[in-house]
Amino acid sequence: MGDNHPNIVSKKQVVDQQIYLSNDLLFQEILTRLPVKSLVRFKSVSKQWYFTPSSSDFANAHLIKSPLSHPSASVNTLFIERGHNCYLFSYDDDDDQISVNFEDKLVKLEIDFDVEEDDLELAGSCNGLICLSSMSSFTPASNEYFIIWNPSTRKLHKYASYGYLERFNNEQYFFVAPGFGYVSSVDDYKYVRILTVLWNIDEGEYDGTGNIVHIFSLKENKWRKIDFDHDDISPCGQAVLINEKLYWAARSGGDDKVVVSFDLEAERFDIIKFNVDRFENLGVMGGCLSKCNCDKTFTGDKLMHILQPPSIVKSVGVPKGLRLDTTSEMIGFTRSGKFFVTGPFNDEPMDFQSRTLGIVDTRTKPMQYTMLLRLDNFFKIARYVPSLVSPFPIEGPSEA
Repeated sequence: MGDNHPNIVSKKQVVDQQIYLSNDLLFQEILTRLPVKSLVRFKSVSKQWYFTPSSSDFANAHLIKSPLSHPSASVNTLFIERGHNCYLFSYDDDDDQISVNFEDKLVKLEIDFDVEEDDLELAGSCNGLICLSSMSSFTPASNEYFIIWNPSTRKLHKYASYGYLERFNNEQYFFVAPGFGYVSSVDDYKYVRILTVLWNIDEGEYDGTGNIVHIFSLKENKWRKIDFDHDDISPCGQAVLINEKLYWAARSGGDDKVVVSFDLEAERFDIIKFNVDRFENLGVMGGCLSKCNCDKTFTGDKLMHILQPPSIVKSVGVPKGLRLDTTSEMIGFTRSGKFFVTGPFNDEPMDFQSRTLGIVDTRTKPMQYTMLLRLDNFFKIARYVPSLVSPFPIEGPSEA
């Protein structure tokens, strides 16, 4: 048979088809579906393969197509922070069915933050970006900067806070409630910091100054102040992010606790009816706001309450028989409906210098608990989604 036979494709035709594969098809339909690790390696192929995946348009397209980017998506990677030590922990639903050393799933992230002796605290995680704040104490000097870091690309940027603490001085203690999130309508990331004066050293009493709110926009690369018209309410702790809103547990006039929400797009605060008791923490479960009981003296089943739209509360009991003594956090569902918990496990002697990360399988009767890791007592943890999103301001990217 000759080369002109209609059913035979010549080698030249095959080569031509490969050569004329359009860039739009290659970059927007193929590469945007690949894992971040592969794309980072492919940057060495050519200049175009380096710069295109580095663009914000490509990073956003890749994130949208990631099956893990939706708030209600299952959780299989966790970011763990303890001061200058940061880790990624991966988990597969089948891991606890086979012989797995979960310590091998914990990967320490080697990177130089250049922060001297400051302690860093996790302020939030969003779209593959980690926000770390220099909030190791209650003094103004400890809030001089925050860091936005993408562990997948190993890039970070340090943002200064100088000039935005002028109402505070070294004789005042204050409480800081940070939050970090994304506004899709303007393609912008915002760091929010609520400061509440607690104590004046000279006067030896509560200061009563109220709250000051600072917002930093990565797109504008600048700070702004906004009003918080609830001086009798003091948000506390790190915010949780759900659907472009931040949520804090807060103390109100008496010892009552409420939940403060902040719409990142409208930049508006609201108080919502989801009462938080003294020993409860806020979290995100299946893309919904949740709270869990974390009182070690609690004698009944530990309860997790999930606030589902529209204002429906679903309760999940964690049986006392699991011997979880103090459940500090419940963190997301896996693909099969298991969920992560932190806190001591009563089979071990009480050790107040450490906490555990474990997983509860709700499908079994009775529920089963598997301890995954034993960690330092003061670690913070968040769901993590690998991405190519840049931590830099628009004006001047620089390498970590």
